[in-house]
Amino acid sequence: MKQRLFLSLLIALGITNVLSAQKINPVITNYSFKFKVVGLKDVDVFLGHHYGDKKMIRDTAHVNSKGEVEFTGTDTLIGGIYLFIPPDRRNYFEFVVNETKIQMETDTLDMVGHMVVKKSAENTVWYSYMKQIMQMQKEVTPWVDITKKPGLDSSEYKKAKEEIAKITDKVNKFREDQMKKSPDMLVSVIFRAMKDPDMSKAPRKANGDMDTVEYARYFKNHFWDNFDLSDNRIIRTPVLESKMVYFFEKLLPQIPDTVIPEVDRVLAATMGDKEMMKFFLHHLLYNFERSPVMCMDAVFVHMVEKYYKTKQAFWIDQKSLEKIVERADKLKPLLCGSVVNNISLPDTSGKWQSLYNMKGDYTILYFWDATCGHCKKSTPVLIDLYKEYLKPNGSEIFGVEGELEDKEWKKYTKENNLPWYNVSDNPEINAHPEKYILELKLTDINSLNFRHVFDLFSYPVVYILDKNHRIIAKKIGVEQIKDFIERHKKSKSKENQ
Repeated sequence: MKQRLFLSLLIALGITNVLSAQKINPVITNYSFKFKVVGLKDVDVFLGHHYGDKKMIRDTAHVNSKGEVEFTGTDTLIGGIYLFIPPDRRNYFEFVVNETKIQMETDTLDMVGHMVVKKSAENTVWYSYMKQIMQMQKEVTPWVDITKKPGLDSSEYKKAKEEIAKITDKVNKFREDQMKKSPDMLVSVIFRAMKDPDMSKAPRKANGDMDTVEYARYFKNHFWDNFDLSDNRIIRTPVLESKMVYFFEKLLPQIPDTVIPEVDRVLAATMGDKEMMKFFLHHLLYNFERSPVMCMDAVFVHMVEKYYKTKQAFWIDQKSLEKIVERADKLKPLLCGSVVNNISLPDTSGKWQSLYNMKGDYTILYFWDATCGHCKKSTPVLIDLYKEYLKPNGSEIFGVEGELEDKEWKKYTKENNLPWYNVSDNPEINAHPEKYILELKLTDINSLNFRHVFDLFSYPVVYILDKNHRIIAKKIGVEQIKDFIERHKKSKSKENQ
């Protein structure tokens, strides 16, 4: 059964949209939600709700022999899209909670299509819309299939796109009519959440043509215009998560200096509601800490310093807060643009080598382990790259063995004739750090603690440094080094023109 897919389709028809200012957060108390589902009897079902991209269980109730069940409570519910979840936890249906009394009937054959709303103004509108979406889906599918046909001529493609636009317009008209008729209903709030910013006032060129750069800037600057960021009911719908992902991961260039001001701007607008502020702050912090895009950990560090260290994350216990702060403090010296800590350690012959003595235009800082399987695959590739590209183009490699015992490292280095500087902290140095740091002054504590300083958990790990030993790339594959350096050179060349 596909009832749970319809809201996703609904969102997809307006994924870049948002919603306008509303009255602040009415809550539901002393509620009674009655359902009759033909095909269910003598089973326990669940009351759930959306929370961003998650589905949370709120309550349970027992369905009697007639398929009747009631969820009641004197506690407080926040409005949103809630879920009636049967025992299989898959074929649920959704309903709008913004009223204390709701009564609905359906069956297990087609929970959405056969839904009858007995009591609930919100759900009368909602299910009228959902059924229209079902019909529109049937109408639009053949036209979408046509656009995917191989060898389709331009006239057929144009016709199909026109028909798809007509169907989409019908859906949009339904939403617009509802927003005008009952602007304060939660369904209207949700519909506005799917509406694009009004682009009629976007700047144009002097001749009236669209200025694509200004159009994009205007769209970004006005993306949240129609959304009340203090109305926390929208958290309990899938709309907000889709909006956040689109804005912060797709619309904005994934560059920290671009993303950070937008994070601050949006968070400032949520300060009127603790629940909304918590949702945004937690979700954005989590997403940017784990961003697959290189250098975006700078956003995570910024958020920790501005919001977590200043105790604005009110829901976090002290132990969890300390872990988050510790993580940010560890990552801060490793952000792109930072000058790395020096590493001063002996090579295989016992001669001390310093990372800061590397004078190439680019230095590849290569953390590896002679016994690691991945390193045994990547190191030969790096040898070829060094001989064929890096060395002829004035770049260096500074290899650092990650394993404390150095016997296998010396053996591998000698047998494979590694042509770059290779250093390691051996057991002797670690057993007597004060001798090498204080007496002989050959190294420092950061060099001996390089595994912690450089956040190393596995090998190999690659950092690319410029001639000033600033990080310009990190944790990329050996096979990506050449392409990155070439792109970086072109970018620098354009900057200097």
